[in-house]
Amino acid sequence: MQQIHPLSPLLREATPSLPPSRYIDGNVYADELHNIWKKGWNYVGPLSDIAPGTMRRVDVAGTNILLVRAKDGDVRAYHNVCPHRGSELCTADEQPLRGGRILCPYHAWSFNADGTLASTAAASHAPDFDKADHGLRSVGLIDWNGLLFVRPVESSDDFGADNAFGLHDLDNWPMRELVTARRETHLVECNWKILWENFNECLHCPGVHPSLCDLIPIHRKGLLAYSDAPDWTPDSMEPEHGLRDGARSWTLSGAAATAEFPGLTEDQRNAGQVYCVIWPTLFIVAHVDYISIVSYRPKGPEQTEVTGEVLVAPAALADPNFDLHQIVAFNQQVQNEDEEVCELNQRGLRTSPFKAGVLMPEEYNVKTFHDWIARQMAGADAA
Repeated sequence: MQQIHPLSPLLREATPSLPPSRYIDGNVYADELHNIWKKGWNYVGPLSDIAPGTMRRVDVAGTNILLVRAKDGDVRAYHNVCPHRGSELCTADEQPLRGGRILCPYHAWSFNADGTLASTAAASHAPDFDKADHGLRSVGLIDWNGLLFVRPVESSDDFGADNAFGLHDLDNWPMRELVTARRETHLVECNWKILWENFNECLHCPGVHPSLCDLIPIHRKGLLAYSDAPDWTPDSMEPEHGLRDGARSWTLSGAAATAEFPGLTEDQRNAGQVYCVIWPTLFIVAHVDYISIVSYRPKGPEQTEVTGEVLVAPAALADPNFDLHQIVAFNQQVQNEDEEVCELNQRGLRTSPFKAGVLMPEEYNVKTFHDWIARQMAGADAA
């Protein structure tokens, strides 16, 4: 066996994968939903998509959440329930505030954007009724780089403390200035963990992603990075460009679809892609001309809602030469290929005769993901 360099990330021994029950069993799903998703930070979209003076309803791990953006631009999150009798407050993806207030459609109680009770409408007050006791219940909210995340259940985990990779790698991208050029959501018939496992390895790339492998030569070898090669050493020479010769971005042609972002370093331009990962909710792939966001929301033990977004500079949308199809078609092809094999994986696990599979040396990121899940669940057991 070839000697692996001590700094190589490759696994040194055969490691069992998770048992099939972890992808199928409803009790396992319920435990993960509460301890990983409801206690974790869930992506709910770009701040730029919420107009000042509006509110919207979002489902987060089975919890009904209300996002409110005041006319001054301040954004807050609440449980989408009226403290009077429990009615849903916001009933659509986007609704206007009424005079800057949140109005309950049932009994017309109204609330200020800061969640305080403003009026009980026609209802009189008992002597011991205190309006201060009947405001909306807040939900944890983070605005990171213009992207909004909410946490339905309070927990001690700080944003990005144990679940994020590359948070600062996007510092040179004008994240807060970007606008949504495309968003598409659909249901994938597999457990949410399978999607993340697929993302965390590239052994499947040569057989599943011909176009991606044509664009990124290292993927033709089933490797995520050059350091994944068994003969890698810190002195190994790596190509200056991560993409094929002449390519600049993830598009059908390989050319940038619009003007490149001005603040990037030469290394970032040459890389072709820069990743940011925030478990369990999303990953970002940043390019010289746009960023792609893929986010997940579990819908059952064997179903996951997947949303793909393309964010660009506002000038791109005003540019008559901007060809959004070049971006969308390429990304959709890669995403469709991934989802097809993830559903294949789910169907196999549903009827699997083995207790667990095995992780190969190149699947070290899958093990890192499994270890993270184990820590989340162990913390839940200890609580």
